[in-house]
This record gives sequence, structure tokens and C-alpha cells, in this order.
Amino acid sequence: MLPIDSADSEPVRSALADDPDFRELLVEFAAAMPERRDGLIGAFRSGEYDLLRTRAHQLKGAGGGFGFPKLSEMAAALEKACVAKEPVGIVEALDQVVDYLNRISV
Repeated sequence: MLPIDSADSEPVRSALADDPDFRELLVEFAAAMPERRDGLIGAFRSGEYDLLRTRAHQLKGAGGGFGFPKLSEMAAALEKACVAKEPVGIVEALDQVVDYLNRISV
């Protein structure tokens, strides 16, 4: 696992968390986070930066759609670092995304 230096370890809730129409979708979204997280880390560890960029792009869209705008911002930064092929930027952005994913709560 990547080193995580989290200054904020509070759970993260969706902006849509209080909407009963989204409850089931948010539960499914949160349940998928370990797999998404592991997919990002796996792509990074195997050096598949195009795959990492694609997964970051997907997460960017999903984050906004599920009421996690901060996740969208972080995933966009990861995507941008992958496009620019900035190793330090990739590690930093991935670290932030992984930490955020670990804190998503329904």
C-alpha cells in the first residue's frame, strides 16, 4: 500500500446522503470503493499509467454524480498528473485519492 499521511481522518459523506432516493445507490457506491481503490493502486504498482489515468477519469465522473465533489477534484488531479507523466504528482495525487476513498461513509 502507498504511504498515507492523512491530516484529516474524518469519514466523508456524500452531499446526497440525506436524500432517500439516493440511499441504495450510495450504499453500492461505497461498497465498490475497496475494489476501485485496489484497481488504482494495482495500476500504479504495475506501471500502467494509462490505465491509472482511465480509472482516475472514471472516478472523477462518478464522484460528482454521487455527491462527492472533492473526490472529483482529487481524481482530476490524478488524471492530470498521469497525462503529464509526473511521477511525484502521480504519487501525491494517488495518495490523496486513496485516503479519501478509505474514508467514504454512507
